Amino acid sequence: MTVTVERVVLATDGSASAATAAAHAVFLARVLDVPLHVVSATGTPPAPATETAAPSASAAFEAEEAVGAVTRRALLAGVRLTSEVAGGPAATVVERAVGDGDLLVLGRRGRTDSGRFLVGSVAERILDDPPAPTLVVPAGLSQPTYRRIALLASDAPSSEPTATLARRIAAATRGTLEPLAVVDERDAAIASPETRRALEREARTRVKDVVAAAARDAVESGGTVRTGVPTAELLAHVERTGADAVVLGVGGNGRSGRSGGDGGSDGSDENGESGDAPRPSEHRATEVVANRTVRHAAVPTLVVPTPDDAGNDADNGGPYEHR
Repeated sequence: MTVTVERVVLATDGSASAATAAAHAVFLARVLDVPLHVVSATGTPPAPATETAAPSASAAFEAEEAVGAVTRRALLAGVRLTSEVAGGPAATVVERAVGDGDLLVLGRRGRTDSGRFLVGSVAERILDDPPAPTLVVPAGLSQPTYRRIALLASDAPSSEPTATLARRIAAATRGTLEPLAVVDERDAAIASPETRRALEREARTRVKDVVAAAARDAVESGGTVRTGVPTAELLAHVERTGADAVVLGVGGNGRSGRSGGDGGSDGSDENGESGDAPRPSEHRATEVVANRTVRHAAVPTLVVPTPDDAGNDADNGGPYEHR
């Protein structure tokens, strides 16, 4: 499987959090040596069939200003740049802007003015079905380095492209990769001793595979296996290792319906502890971990979809190669 990033796409509304995301987008475009595409939306609602909706002058001006601010930053950094301002719902504009081979960058919080480009809302919608690898940047992290990258090494189908993308970023920044494999404590609690040992062996093998691949790419790496609740363990791993970014995959899981999940999406607490609600299905479990990590991680979170699942478009060659 070929995993490439040929362009960084930034969604911006000119807010402080979007400006923080812009710093990360420009940094990644520079270190990965790829162009940056900046998109902003005017927030114009869809027009009725008999009418043509037009953005207000102020909305169009603010969108242009948001793009202009990033353009100046990119030019100073020597990054190649294209841009667009488009009407329509913000999430729809972003989804239209993203193509094969893109890495999408969003701020975790945006403005809340009615009709404005709500970057936080966009991130939430995009993460429901990522059209491409998507980096969500918390507000206030204006000095990106990506020198220590935490990676959740799962048995999901997205694990290979996820690890490959994490290695590429680590290689570009001369950073260190910190893989983590988690044995779900709820699986371990009901498993026979033999099955539990097998789960632990598989977790160690996943970490060893990541470390071996990193060594082939001349990327320094650590490696940790833990037993616990996946999201809580991943967030703790970020703190223990001092990681300044975290990478994880989403998509269908491996053999276990709970592998990588944190319990019911409506019945668990903020830290991923299980409640009384039913477990998520296989295709939702990794998404639950990703969404909770995005909400609670103090560092940027890169969510990588399974290629055939990205944007629900399995016929376009996957999200990692241009047509």
